[in-house]
Amino acid sequence: MGSAIWFMEGLSCQRDILTAVQKARAAAGADFRIIASHRQPRLEILGEADYAYLEPAADDARLAFIRHVVAAQSVRALHTGKNYAWFEENRKAIESLGVRLTTGALDHATFELADDKYAFSQHMKRHGLPVVAAKVFSTADELATLLNDHYDQDAAAEVLPCIKPVQGIYGMGFWMLDKNAPLMACFQQTDRRRVHPHTYLQALKEAENAGTVSPPMLFMPWLPGPERSVDMVVEKGNVLAAVSRCKTSEGQILEQSGEAYELAIACAEVMKADGLINVQTRHFTDGKPYLLETNLRPSGGVGYTLHSGVNLPGLFALRQLGLADESAMAAAAHTFRELTVKPTHAVQPVPSTLPNLLTYAAPSLSQVN
Repeated sequence: MGSAIWFMEGLSCQRDILTAVQKARAAAGADFRIIASHRQPRLEILGEADYAYLEPAADDARLAFIRHVVAAQSVRALHTGKNYAWFEENRKAIESLGVRLTTGALDHATFELADDKYAFSQHMKRHGLPVVAAKVFSTADELATLLNDHYDQDAAAEVLPCIKPVQGIYGMGFWMLDKNAPLMACFQQTDRRRVHPHTYLQALKEAENAGTVSPPMLFMPWLPGPERSVDMVVEKGNVLAAVSRCKTSEGQILEQSGEAYELAIACAEVMKADGLINVQTRHFTDGKPYLLETNLRPSGGVGYTLHSGVNLPGLFALRQLGLADESAMAAAAHTFRELTVKPTHAVQPVPSTLPNLLTYAAPSLSQVN
């Protein structure tokens, strides 16, 4: 039985990753199995693998499950997109099985740094990389002071302030504080993410009076853009392949050069990232790119990059299984072609069954002991 690569539960892009790895395997004429697992019966994801498993829900059952699948499938590489803290705590036990574990980083501290957007920005600043000037607040009074200071400065008054949680994903909690916005704008035009400062401050004060403690938030200038999302394959801080997506109203321009592209690569190197990761930048009013954040996981749009000719998930899989050295990675990255892509609404039937689903029976307590 040949070797296998296993993609455990990840975020929304897990299906796209599996499809990309299938394409890379076919293009390379390689012989390995693709395993997928998820804690939920996500048929549209699990159906893309050669073999699939349902993961145990409990953390304390996960290691036994991993041991079983690794042995049953001759797994040589394991990628996870969630539960990084648990995987880092159990890295030695997993790697002792002869598996290359990829979480996005090499230790727990790196994830903590990436999850704290303020700490991340200060870390990048110390390494000489451009980041957005930001301050932290938690209370309505602190925010009011920051707003007053902002508008007292003539130079800054033309720059729209914005806020977002120190920790969080998917842009949740992000708002532009626009004093020219109608008081009801945030309720009537939610997709624009604009709110009048008075509306937000009043809501924050009412929440505080009700005993709600607000999580730490960042107060920063809004960057007009364009925004770039740079997907890459990184190995212990060494970027092996990367594709940038410049987000415009016409679509996403796939690129492989430019200031933002080089800045994202420098960020991944400083973070000593490891795996399929993503770095986001955005241009300020000075026309220069600034770091927004790094995601030590594949982005939701990583599948778009296949249209450039560079299959990042596929290259990652081949590299993890020892089927591509650095020269092969570099050669594959040079097949890049620049073009613009645009997501379109498309659907496909969800499989009614999973003929590739294998069962796993958790060992009893006596077997574990």
